[in-house]
Amino acid sequence: MKIFVNGELMRGLSMHEMMQGADYITDALTAPIYRLFSIDDQYPAMVMAQPFEEGYSVPGEIYEIPDTLWPQILANERKLGLYPGPIWLSDGHAMRGILSVRELCEGYQDISSYGGWRAYRERLETGNK
Repeated sequence: MKIFVNGELMRGLSMHEMMQGADYITDALTAPIYRLFSIDDQYPAMVMAQPFEEGYSVPGEIYEIPDTLWPQILANERKLGLYPGPIWLSDGHAMRGILSVRELCEGYQDISSYGGWRAYRERLETGNK
């Protein structure tokens, strides 16, 4: 099964070890219909943009994973209040991924314009939040 990831599961980030047995395919962008929030600067939460709200393309990575890995990923993401859902990519295809309910993001920083989670983290590391 193929999945899209846009947070700490990406290569070089803190939870990437969970992707053991997965094959990286390519970098990808979502369709420009999402907003991205930083939850305590620990992980991102991606939501669908609301009507009349500007949407953004969110960069991430596509992986081919064994069927046994998806339940493990979901179990970890549910701890964070996230849920599985279809992610629409810039090429018009939908793929499995992780979304957040907007209520979880209330009060957290909207980082949609930063260019994705990896770019936001790089800004944190250089002190340019």
